[in-house]
Amino acid sequence: MALPSAIVEEGVSTVFSYISTKVEDKASRADTIARLEISLSRLDIALEKTGRIPTTYISLLRSRKVLKRVYMEGIELLNKHKPQDENDGHVVVRSSSNLQRIVDRAANFSISSLVGLGKEKKLSSSVAQTFERYADWAEKFVAEVESGCPLRHDTFRYPFLKHLLEGKSLRCQIVKNPSHSLSLDLHPVFVEGRGVEVQLRYEYNDLRKLGEHFGIYMILRISEDTDIIWTSIKCIQRLTSQFKLVAESAIGELTLLPNLQDTFHSYVLPPSSIKEIHVYDAKLVRPDPICCNGNSCGTLANKSSIEMPEPVIEIFFRCYISAPKNNLRNAPLVLHGIFVPHFTWFPDENIRVCYGGKEENRSGSSVQQLEEIARSDALDYLVHEPEPTDYDLYWLSPHGAALVTLKAMRRLSRRVSKRKR
Repeated sequence: MALPSAIVEEGVSTVFSYISTKVEDKASRADTIARLEISLSRLDIALEKTGRIPTTYISLLRSRKVLKRVYMEGIELLNKHKPQDENDGHVVVRSSSNLQRIVDRAANFSISSLVGLGKEKKLSSSVAQTFERYADWAEKFVAEVESGCPLRHDTFRYPFLKHLLEGKSLRCQIVKNPSHSLSLDLHPVFVEGRGVEVQLRYEYNDLRKLGEHFGIYMILRISEDTDIIWTSIKCIQRLTSQFKLVAESAIGELTLLPNLQDTFHSYVLPPSSIKEIHVYDAKLVRPDPICCNGNSCGTLANKSSIEMPEPVIEIFFRCYISAPKNNLRNAPLVLHGIFVPHFTWFPDENIRVCYGGKEENRSGSSVQQLEEIARSDALDYLVHEPEPTDYDLYWLSPHGAALVTLKAMRRLSRRVSKRKR
């Protein structure tokens, strides 16, 4: 009977050893998950704090982008390895709808190199330690963002910038006479991870000279030393020179505005959907807010003479141009232009032309060719059409896009024509 007893004892010992190992493994796994949760909580706090501070340094925006990617990977890893019945809401359930959208998109990012995970995305003590190091860095990052906040400055090169960085909108309106006026509106929007972006609207109206009417809408990222007026003037000059437009009066009036500080009135916009619309538009036309950093301009400038400063995200302009002398319509044409130098949705470069229900692809891959087509084919088509119609020109590329629309207005009546004579 001694042999069976020894076998039983050995079997019991093996079972207890197995159970003990499993308990230790489970305890070690729980400890690793807890360490990951704590690290993610620290990262979440850092992202939340820095998301509320206006950031103008590109290096800080780039660092925050890295931390956000690490946080996304951590949540994905936690969701994979923590049993659903153990989720206590500390990180996973705690995520807001905005962060949940980040989690949903996490699978689209290849970020394993940041934390050192393989395709299996295994959770181990060394992986938890890597997240802890990122959490330590995140706390130092918060201090850097706080010390770099532009609102800590007492003086600004352009005083009205302080109002914008404080979240206040600015408006300047000058009425010279009932038919001659100009206005400039600036609306700042703080977007998490994108810094401070400003919507600019400039309107120059002279009813006595319809051809000199000019309006521009622009979105650009600003810092505490951004010369918004200079940037606007440069963009207008490059657009008007490309399309041979007359805008000297509009530019001339705009150059005077920096010296007229008293003409700016600051105000706070009431809560509205302006931020939601802005965020959607800005992310659509420039998905990566810090692409092309270090260059004076984006890829659009490499493909055309319209060199746009790197902070410019979108430009829309509207003006009137004179029709050819042989124009039987006896009416000016309206020109609309949209330039998005950081748009990244098209794999190849091409030019498309749309008119009269037809769509054509044209040879070429530069914005200059849009002007050539607009000055030849578009004008010839519009002045001979019996009814008002549009002629659309698209320039598309892997990084940058443009749309130019020429619209024929209704014919002026003979009575109006005679009265002008």
